Amino acid sequence: MTPERIEPRWSGLAIVAGSGPTLTSQVADLCRGHHLIVVNDAYRLMPWADVLYACDARWWRHHEGCRNFVGEKWTSYHEGRRAHVADIARCYKLHVCLGAKKSSFSLDPALIHYGMNSGFQAINLAILFGANPIILVGFDFRPVGGKKHFFGDHPRAVANGSDYRAWIITMRQAAKELPKHLTIINCTQGSAIKCFPMGNLKEVLDGAHISHAA
Repeated sequence: MTPERIEPRWSGLAIVAGSGPTLTSQVADLCRGHHLIVVNDAYRLMPWADVLYACDARWWRHHEGCRNFVGEKWTSYHEGRRAHVADIARCYKLHVCLGAKKSSFSLDPALIHYGMNSGFQAINLAILFGANPIILVGFDFRPVGGKKHFFGDHPRAVANGSDYRAWIITMRQAAKELPKHLTIINCTQGSAIKCFPMGNLKEVLDGAHISHAA
């Protein structure tokens, strides 16, 4: 299956929603009316999103391709798994892009960078779609109330380890190399990611000021 180039399609603000424990129906409601990429199970709270991104072929198979999701569905090729991903993509009509194991965000429309997690990859997809600024919700990168995700834990068949420390280091590196014309604002309350400016979701969407990154 031929990988796709990621062509610009958006201008202005877009939201990327991870599936962290602070993602709620109230947060989802605030995101309505904006360009939106949901990561993994975040589609369950935001079935009206523009795009669903998940990199794990096992996740797609477990969810049977999220048949009720009407937006675009994206994944990426990973080393040594191209044939398996291609099968999943054909079966569930997924868009597929190339990727590379790097800890910065790709500005090349031919590929995204992996950054060790699907949330990172979804942000990179939003960048290549042309979004600016990009607002993050559900990017806790830490357990909250004993939960890693808003829904609890993944089933054992699709569970992956959550190496929050490594993910945070990767985000920090990507933030250092982020082009000056791009803005990423983390509106995840209590997030462990401190390398992007922080903001209150409603205030940011209403045009209020943001706090500086740590």
